Order: sequence, then structure tokens, then C-alpha cells
Amino acid sequence: MTDEPVVVYHKPGCPYSTKLRAKMRLTRLPHRSVRFADDPEAAAEVRSRHPQGWEVSPTVVVRGRYLTNPSLREVREAMRS
Repeated sequence: MTDEPVVVYHKPGCPYSTKLRAKMRLTRLPHRSVRFADDPEAAAEVRSRHPQGWEVSPTVVVRGRYLTNPSLREVREAMRS
């Protein structure tokens, strides 16, 4: 696995990001949460990664790879590759 922390872009109240971040905390998977509703630069970054320009929550970055609404398993697999 990588030593780089995973970045989780999320919106407040999003049940999918809440669930993923809780699982990451429970498994002690290092990550940094970015609430992009409060950060225009982060919101622009998330929009730029989606073909329709959507602000999808959660958007997760692992080693420069952007994942849209991934499961914990998908995040771990991305960390291993």
C-alpha cells in the first residue's frame, strides 16, 4: 500500500461519503477529507474530473487516480496498484 493519504472530496449530508469515511476511520485507512462545498478550488477540481461537470460526492483520489463513489474495497485496490 502507498504511504500517501487518500483524499476524499465530499459534500455535507452525503450518505455515501459519510459511510465511506466512517469505514475508512474504522479500518484506520489514512485519508484527508475535503469538504468541497466550502472550497471553490476543490469543487472545481471535482467538476473537472467528471465528463458532465458534476460535483460528485464522494470523489476519492488515490495516487493521482480519481474514483467516483468508490467502495472501501475499490479504494484499497487502488492503493495497492
